[in-house]
Amino acid sequence: MELHSNLQLVDTRRAAEMLALPEGTLKGWRSRNIGPKFVKMGRDVRYDVRDLLDFVKKNTRVPSVRAGVESKREAI
Repeated sequence: MELHSNLQLVDTRRAAEMLALPEGTLKGWRSRNIGPKFVKMGRDVRYDVRDLLDFVKKNTRVPSVRAGVESKREAI
């Protein structure tokens, strides 16, 4: 396995800050095998910044047409 020179690992605290989530959410997700990929090194957990960005991209949703129409009604 080849490690790339642009590998940037962050701890759970920093990952939670980047995702605007409580640290406990990431810990819970890890225990349920959901959420962004992480690296376990002994007792330490690290997240690759690229994996965090990929997680955000994969979970970005575009509002539906109905949601757009409903939000326009509320603005009137």
